[in-house]
Amino acid sequence: MYYEMIGFMAEPHGEGPCEVELPQIDLGASAVFLDFDGTLVDIADTPSGVLVPDDLPKLLTSLSEQTDGRLCIVTGRPVEDVSRFLGGFEGHVIGSHGAEERVGSEMWRHDLAGSDVVSRLGDMAEAFAATHSGLVAERKPTGVVLHFRQVPEQEPDVYAFLHALEQSHQEFDLHHSKMAYELRPKGISKDASIKRLMESEAFNGRRPIFFGDDVTDEPALHWVSSQADGIAVKVGPGDTAAGFRVPDTQAARTALKIWAGLEAEAGV
Repeated sequence: MYYEMIGFMAEPHGEGPCEVELPQIDLGASAVFLDFDGTLVDIADTPSGVLVPDDLPKLLTSLSEQTDGRLCIVTGRPVEDVSRFLGGFEGHVIGSHGAEERVGSEMWRHDLAGSDVVSRLGDMAEAFAATHSGLVAERKPTGVVLHFRQVPEQEPDVYAFLHALEQSHQEFDLHHSKMAYELRPKGISKDASIKRLMESEAFNGRRPIFFGDDVTDEPALHWVSSQADGIAVKVGPGDTAAGFRVPDTQAARTALKIWAGLEAEAGV
């Protein structure tokens, strides 16, 4: 089967190989949640450097239409960034790991969004990055990220700096992701936002499907796979609670194209 060729793996824990065919998907009865960086697009050296495949907006449009609007991008990026990268995408977006939510025409942001304390954290992170060559500071509406992808040897320094800020700013938690550390408001997570959306009238009764690649996606992958009778797909390597795996972003997009009936474009 083609699903085997693109490398779907069934492995609730760890990375032990067990290749299987994906279940058949009824998009009309599903709610599709997709991470952005590392899942739909390759991770770049800098947050602004990602390249969006030309056919991605069309794929998302098709998925949204076939799920009757039950498609949601779930990302650590701000909602505004997603719309910009995806050419004005107007669908549902859970941004900033859940500190922002755009559902339909309604926009919700955490109380700390755009606050003075977030601005000060951004100033301090940028000052720290300016004195440590290769680090990239990323401001977000509700927090700040320090990326050490280009200088992995500086991870301990980044952790120590942001941990100190966490200790002095009790309303924030420190989180680790791929080659980065991030401060964001306490109690914010992708899985909590997905659960809340699945309980809404529009999404209730649908079967959730979630694609994610990072450790920050694992709680949502676990909830979808183990507690919501859904389909959780890990993109790339690493231990996971997901029931299925694809090797990279291209394979993730290909699988989604197959489900959306765009097989010709997927090269099948």
